[in-house]
Amino acid sequence: MASKGRLWQVDAHGFLMNDAHLDHIKPPFSDVVNDVAKAYLEHIGDEIHSIYVTGSVARGLAVEGQSDLDVIALLEYYTEPELVMQDWVAPTEETVIAKHDCVSDVQIEIWPHGWVLHDESEFSISAFVLKTHAVCVWGADITPDLTDYKFTERETRLAIANDDIVQIEPDIDEALAEIEADDSPVHVRYWCKRICKNMVHAAFGLVMVDEVVHTRDIDLSASYFIKHFPDYEPEMKQAMQWIESPIDDAQELMDFLDTFGAWLIAECDEWLDQHNPDRYLEYQFESDED
Repeated sequence: MASKGRLWQVDAHGFLMNDAHLDHIKPPFSDVVNDVAKAYLEHIGDEIHSIYVTGSVARGLAVEGQSDLDVIALLEYYTEPELVMQDWVAPTEETVIAKHDCVSDVQIEIWPHGWVLHDESEFSISAFVLKTHAVCVWGADITPDLTDYKFTERETRLAIANDDIVQIEPDIDEALAEIEADDSPVHVRYWCKRICKNMVHAAFGLVMVDEVVHTRDIDLSASYFIKHFPDYEPEMKQAMQWIESPIDDAQELMDFLDTFGAWLIAECDEWLDQHNPDRYLEYQFESDED
């Protein structure tokens, strides 16, 4: 892929640093961000606490025509998320993609306050993303109030890796079901890119804890995985190729999921048996109590 990305930096005390910044969001990507923010405010403005951009656009690593735009609206703490209108999201995503060819996909997300702030004994992937991956583009930035993540602590790394690993089997099952239900070229290409990304992230999770590095960049994730599992380099490179250029051959993709996908599920199950035998979606930190 065109962008080689970079690893997340760790400060002198071992905490992950956030290299997302408003200064990184430049044209033409700033125009897309503005359109999405306007759509949020037009449809559910009274319910929104703040809006964040994450991913390569927020980090200044976006590649025109290849990178996705990921935007998150955090709801006000008093808002009932099931009552927030969301029928505008999918049409808006399609409209923005059609208008701005600098992005390959647009993800508009709406997060309840409770997804971010909840029991501190559980790892909150939502809080982690906002704290270490995102930049606030509208509203009152909540990230200064969120916990810092000490990456040099093994349990922190386990919690981060768990988020991708514990979900890979249902992710692959969902992709297979979607492709079987609708094998149209557009639908297959969408699921091809989506599931291959998930697989690369989960594969990196298998080696991240021991490598003591963090990344969401596809090429770096794949490189670290291949270092530990060289026999699966062809499959990993295939996944990377399909992220950049998704295929529309439903059978070829399903065969890949039934082979490499099945192997990856088995490896992730072994990891979970060791580190998260109860298969908690949100990693449970060990209690300090006797």
